[in-house]
Order: sequence, then C-alpha cells, then structure tokens
Amino acid sequence: MQMKVICEKEISGVMRLLNITTATGIDVGAFLRTTPGVGMPFWCWPTIPGGRVVATDFTDAPIVTSDAATNNQLIAAITATPQEVLTYDPPL
Repeated sequence: MQMKVICEKEISGVMRLLNITTATGIDVGAFLRTTPGVGMPFWCWPTIPGGRVVATDFTDAPIVTSDAATNNQLIAAITATPQEVLTYDPPL
C-alpha cells in the first residue's frame, strides 16, 4: 500500500516541508531512516486530503529512530488525523 509521509528535510541548506507518496510495497520504516532521517519528526497516513500542504504541526509527531521495525510501530500508533496537523492553502 502507498503511504503519505509528511516531514521536513534540509535540502541545499534550506529546511523544506516534504509531502511524499511512497511506492507500493516499500518498508516505510526503513525509508524514514533516510528521509527525513533519524531524529526528525514525521507524520504518515495511507491518504491525506487533496490540496497544497503549506505547514505542519510536528508538536506531537513521532521521531524517526534507526530501527525500521520501531518506526513501523510508531506509524501504526499515530492517532492524529491529517486535518488536525496539516495546514492547506487554500484552507480545506
């Protein structure tokens, strides 16, 4: 199943908000170790509402670990909905 990963990653010295759709069948827990990287907050859901995501509240977001299995457990434990933590332009 594809997943939507919302995270921040430094690219060319600038922190960017990324909205990534993973390929079907990849280990998302392993993927998170490189994007966004260990120690970084993230959100992950099967789908999110359509539109342009311009900001994210990472206050209670899980933090990527170096262990793929632990990251997959963190994904499974996410209770926040996209509507609670994502900001869209224009607003939904």
